[in-house]
Amino acid sequence: MKSATIKIAVAAAVVLAAIGGICLWTGTKSGVALADVLAKMEQVQAFMYRVDLHSNTMTPGMIAPMKMDMSMTMLVAADYGVRLDMRMNDPLTGQPTEEQMYLLPEQKMMLRLMPAKKQYERQKLDASEFEEMRKQNKDPRLLVKQLLECEYQVLGKTRLEGVEAQGFRTSDPSFTGGLPGEATLWVDGKTGLPVRIDMKLNVNEQSETQGTLYDFQWDIPVTADQFRPVVPPDFTPGLSDGTKGISLTEQGAIDGLKFCVEFGGKYPESLEVAGLAQTMQSFQTSQTPAARKFLQESAQAKTPEEIAAKTQEIVTPMLSLSQFYLNLLKDKREPVYYGRVVTPGDIAQVLLRWKTGENEYRVIFADLHAATVDAETLAKLEAGLPK
Repeated sequence: MKSATIKIAVAAAVVLAAIGGICLWTGTKSGVALADVLAKMEQVQAFMYRVDLHSNTMTPGMIAPMKMDMSMTMLVAADYGVRLDMRMNDPLTGQPTEEQMYLLPEQKMMLRLMPAKKQYERQKLDASEFEEMRKQNKDPRLLVKQLLECEYQVLGKTRLEGVEAQGFRTSDPSFTGGLPGEATLWVDGKTGLPVRIDMKLNVNEQSETQGTLYDFQWDIPVTADQFRPVVPPDFTPGLSDGTKGISLTEQGAIDGLKFCVEFGGKYPESLEVAGLAQTMQSFQTSQTPAARKFLQESAQAKTPEEIAAKTQEIVTPMLSLSQFYLNLLKDKREPVYYGRVVTPGDIAQVLLRWKTGENEYRVIFADLHAATVDAETLAKLEAGLPK
């Protein structure tokens, strides 16, 4: 149970981070053909589409790959929020399961309904976290914005989904968060709106995630009731109800770095997805008080729900850190991370920095305080880094 819980947390984090990497789409730069597509998409007030995700994740110590298959139906409305109906195989039991997720603007809340367990879970979000969650809802408009920031190839026309479609493909590292992979957008030649999006990411040689967005329905009529969750009276709160969700803010990244020190005794060598997965694998042999406490409590977990609640303690801070860094890459903030040479004891050393203005940088130092500095000050700080 001890090692199995950690391995499940590792595999789950790799899968979720890979999925998150293909979902965090941002950018504003204008282009030619794609800019016309984006202009039409931004006039749409409500739309629906389907998503299929398939992943195979293998980490050291696992006998067989951890497979995850998801099918989702997404309903997005400018006035009401997001509703997601999901079908997947439970990563802990392998059994098929269904869930509904609602992103509720007025309550600043994400709510999950799990009918098979007759449970619900709520996560309250502050204003900044809620806006970041909106960016993660696989909104295809954000994909097009990101493509406009990347190098992409204009493909020929083909017959797809019953229409003549024009293709656009990118393998730009800033799009994939530095991971090998690619994404292809297919646009209806008549309507100028997307008909299909194909994506692929390779976390490592043995771990791959593939996703397809399809069956788009644009500018559809919706009602508030479609986005109003109904919790049956016999449902009870799940073990993760009321817990803190993934935070894509600077503080979320700091909390993730702090967690690495408390649990593993050091900072990760890399903030890339593969690097953080390797850090989580090292947690199996960690002897810090936090790690020993986690393993002791994990050994007492007897149900899949209790195991899932324990793994979330590791997955949440690590995903907050990973996806904050991915956001910096996608926003072209020029992030540089020095975890290979900086330790928690190097109080005045630069640990992570990124650009916030023409002559301005934000810096997280090794003691985990943050400050804004100019380019000249940053150069002096980085000159003093260990070699």
